Amino acid sequence: IWSYGHRNVQGAALHPVTGELWTTEHGPQGGDELNVPAAGANHGWPVVTYGRNYGTGTRIGDATERADVAPPLRHWVPVSVAPSGLAFLTSDRYGTAWQGQLFMGTLRAEKLVRLELDGRRVVGEHALLGDRRARIRDVRQGPDGWLYVLTDNEDGQIWRLERP
Repeated sequence: IWSYGHRNVQGAALHPVTGELWTTEHGPQGGDELNVPAAGANHGWPVVTYGRNYGTGTRIGDATERADVAPPLRHWVPVSVAPSGLAFLTSDRYGTAWQGQLFMGTLRAEKLVRLELDGRRVVGEHALLGDRRARIRDVRQGPDGWLYVLTDNEDGQIWRLERP
């Protein structure tokens, strides 16, 4: 076991500079997380979580934080965004401001999210493509440097994001 306490990993991406694994996880009724799993680390599930039981909204586990549990870099409560695919942008197709930023698809929130980073800290969150009303299953940077988004609707599509 490399790390444990993960509920439902949906997206994974390697940091382009550090090589660290970053992941998104579905939490129950809120409690979605962005994590950097670490060897031997406990990430809490099901004892330490921000999520709540479906229907009743009652607490799951004992706490939201504990000294021996690696905290998420970001969590979403009280409503789940249902995070999905994850990708770091390394190209300059969108200018240098987006280089090194993290892009996350969402299923429930139906948008692409740009997570603005300062090291491991999320310092901004920006919604993209929300007007499209489509579940975003995955996001990847193509070999041409553009971001590609895969929708999860009945008529699933692949979109190329050509401008910010």
